[in-house]
Amino acid sequence: MSARAEPRLVLGTAGHIDHGKTALVRALTGVDTDRLPEEKARGISIELGFAPLDLEPGVRLGVIDVPGHEKFVHTMIAGAAGIDLLLLVVAADEGVMPQTREHLAICELLGVRRAAVALTKRDAVDAETLALAADEVRQLLAPTALAGAPLVPVSARTGQGLDMLRAELAKLAVDTLARTPRSGPPRLPIDRSFEARGFGSVVTGTLLGGAIGVGDPIELFPTGERGRVRGVQTHGAATERCQPGSRCALNLQGISRQALRRGRVISAPGALVPSRTLDARVTWLGSAPALQDSAAIELLVNTSERRARIAPLGAARIEPGSTGFARLHIEAEPLAVLPGDRFVVRGFARTALGGRTLGGGVVLDALPPRRRPSDPVLLRDLVRLAARDPETDLAVRIERSGLAGAARQQLQRETGLADAILDAALDALEKRGQIAASADARRFLAHGAVERIGAQLKAALRELHREEPLQPWVSSAVLHGRLPRNVTRRAALRVIEDLAARGEIQRAEDGVRLASHAPAVSEQTGAQIERVAARLRAAGLEPPSPRDLATQLALDAAQLRRLLAHLAREGRALRAPGDLWFDAAAVAALRERVRAYFDAHDVLDTPRYKALIATPRRSAVPLMELFDAERLTLRDGNARRLHGARRRS
Repeated sequence: MSARAEPRLVLGTAGHIDHGKTALVRALTGVDTDRLPEEKARGISIELGFAPLDLEPGVRLGVIDVPGHEKFVHTMIAGAAGIDLLLLVVAADEGVMPQTREHLAICELLGVRRAAVALTKRDAVDAETLALAADEVRQLLAPTALAGAPLVPVSARTGQGLDMLRAELAKLAVDTLARTPRSGPPRLPIDRSFEARGFGSVVTGTLLGGAIGVGDPIELFPTGERGRVRGVQTHGAATERCQPGSRCALNLQGISRQALRRGRVISAPGALVPSRTLDARVTWLGSAPALQDSAAIELLVNTSERRARIAPLGAARIEPGSTGFARLHIEAEPLAVLPGDRFVVRGFARTALGGRTLGGGVVLDALPPRRRPSDPVLLRDLVRLAARDPETDLAVRIERSGLAGAARQQLQRETGLADAILDAALDALEKRGQIAASADARRFLAHGAVERIGAQLKAALRELHREEPLQPWVSSAVLHGRLPRNVTRRAALRVIEDLAARGEIQRAEDGVRLASHAPAVSEQTGAQIERVAARLRAAGLEPPSPRDLATQLALDAAQLRRLLAHLAREGRALRAPGDLWFDAAAVAALRERVRAYFDAHDVLDTPRYKALIATPRRSAVPLMELFDAERLTLRDGNARRLHGARRRS
């Protein structure tokens, strides 16, 4: 990687107000991240600041400088949500302060596990004060995942310790894995938007998931507005494509300027599903009161802020300093998040929870099913989802989709998994027999659902065989009509294939049947069949209509049709257009007369044809059309020719 390569990781500052975060970033990068006049006038950071940091050997980090004032904690969280590495800044002359503790807690809740500590204002204290401050920081970090983080005394004013800090940051960068997603749909949680003269709307943020580039179609979530990327910049440098983990500025076209604001997300069209309900694993801070029942809170996830309600799942309460499961109900605009996204929960100043950080956690399910909070199946699924494993994520969702199965596209939208990861996980689950793909491989069913559909399908076949004992086959359409409505045709077809492979059912062009089924003719039914056959033989080429035939034989219409269909399968009856049923032997004799006529003639005109049949028009025309359909004859105007025959010379 060259020194000017796109950043692979994002470094975020954290610490109390006036502990020198911005001055340190300026000393390290040469960039003053306080760009607002109010920030200059007040001497404090109000908004997020950004800069590239080039380190040796050839490592570049994106830096996010966050405000330290307690009034701007929301802004701090918006910046910290996208970081991979933490630079905790503590002034040597003041030591650990309230916002030091809160910022550290927030970073832990967001899953930051790699950090360096800059003990700033080294030039303003003596050695003893410096040592006391260092010990205090080490004690603060000792019970956390950041224990043992390198601590470097520095002075932004004199430059003392800056080279050592750069070296420690370079070591961390080489050894650190990305904390934020680097695969899946590209997601840019907007942290800033503005109008650039001559260019139009511009949004900035830390890119998650996949890459995004010039010309890519995009959608704004949760509003649904769609547009296209007109231009891309990373730390002020134009590029064709921005890689995940980078600070990114997108020049957009097609989306209204008013819709582009902090907290909304730019992604690929249709890639996300905004939601107002989230299930999560929550860590509750030891300094917070126990979480019980339903509490009003502020939810901060990526760059979004929402009012929400949070309630424990699977337990009556979540005690201070413990972890549990919870459901969050979002008020107003829904959130476009994915499993694995981390969040922070804060209380309102006017409530018993107070205006402070209470806890945080990780989203396990952004589209949870409607179940009672005490449902043991819900708790079991959350325990499994907490493993954050692609195969488990998919298995849980496929299982709860029931007999309908889960569409591949929907699984991808719910999990955010990249194509290769999604397909590999589905393939592994299928090889282990946990799931089965539908006939078109676009929908997946859990093993239990396949078994239930199979049982219902066989029960439906048994019932249909009882209802229609003469029928050797059941049409697929009729069979599907007996299954639950949420069973798709493709899912049913897959189950039919499995049952056929196991020899439990048989398939043919005519339909499906149980392997044990054979048409059954009772003595009474056999007698009825013979009565119908006799009447057709007697009628010859002038049969009665089915209605008249049913009346003559004292049969109901449905019963007669079953008997006629049986005779047709035995080759003893034929159905002609117009719903006339003929004795097959009589039609065969006529067929031979027609063939004999064409042995001596090229054309059979209609009058001669009717004379040859020797019946009234009522039955003569259907017989002509029957032979046309059989491709014995070919209509030529008002005459017929033998199908496929050459004209005589």
